[in-house]
Amino acid sequence: MTARSLLTVVTALALGAALAACSGGEDPAPEPAQAGADSPAPDTVDESPVPSEPAPDDGPAAPVGWAAQPLERDGEEFPAVTGGAAGETVTATGADELAEHLAAEEPLVIEVSGDVDLDGTVEIGSDKTLTAAADEAAVLTGGRLVVDGAANVIVSGLTLDTAGTAVSVRGGAHHVWIDGNTLRDGGGDPLVSVTAGADHVTVSRNHFRDAAAALSIGGREEEPGALRVSVHHNLFDGTATRSPRVRGGEAHVFNNLYRGDAEYGVESGYGSAVLVEGNYFDGFGISVRVDPEEPGAAFTRDNLLVDTAQPELFGSVDDPPYAYELDDTADVPDIVSASAGAPG
Repeated sequence: MTARSLLTVVTALALGAALAACSGGEDPAPEPAQAGADSPAPDTVDESPVPSEPAPDDGPAAPVGWAAQPLERDGEEFPAVTGGAAGETVTATGADELAEHLAAEEPLVIEVSGDVDLDGTVEIGSDKTLTAAADEAAVLTGGRLVVDGAANVIVSGLTLDTAGTAVSVRGGAHHVWIDGNTLRDGGGDPLVSVTAGADHVTVSRNHFRDAAAALSIGGREEEPGALRVSVHHNLFDGTATRSPRVRGGEAHVFNNLYRGDAEYGVESGYGSAVLVEGNYFDGFGISVRVDPEEPGAAFTRDNLLVDTAQPELFGSVDDPPYAYELDDTADVPDIVSASAGAPG
């Protein structure tokens, strides 16, 4: 599908009226989905089992969304993210070796072999791809990965089991692609955070598991003009909140699968602009909500809701400026279950 034309979104009052007309009385009869609206899933979708066998993973092919968009900063042109593809491929089997490769000045593809205890914070420098060695499971524990001010970084195919935030993107870092990982626990902190002026980030095909919070974008002190993040084809599985929560940023959230007993899925606050489309929500208290004290704009369309309340909408949101393929929402459980998370 080519890039969508600019969407002129109606006012919050008009959207509220549309939702009221759609939801009807206490026990409304199912109605067919309407363009630009969310709807309860039909019984044939609601009762369909979610496949448990993942499809073979071929690794990241090409990013979709903001990480694939060029950026001009301080008179310099930055193309789409490629990670360390221009450099050699090396292997890391321990924390010290891994940290040394990640801090190197030259581009590198770093393949992790086996289980590695990070033993604290490990920083990722520019022009790096961090991934699992072929046909091996790579599990990182005991710390977190930080992309602080670096550019052109790919983190892919890893399992991160941490007691805090697993991946932090901050300090003006840009062109970062977090793809095809399994992240769990978090100890109450978001498994992934994108803050402090980070920009042009794509978070895709990850499996967020059993955590109080999945993904936080931005904060109260963010300056405008950054924090552009695409979130697509992720599995939010037993994540109670922040999938994502957006503060002061611009997020495009599409074709994700939400399942579990959760408080909410997506939240928009502090002047954010969040477009939520083509997602499948199953068992979330509310699909999308707006921060009641410092609201951000939120618009939804073509989501399917199973045991999930209708969204809260506010303000106006433009379509993203890039081309993307939007899968049919009814197919999202099959597609995401087969592709999200680290292989193995």
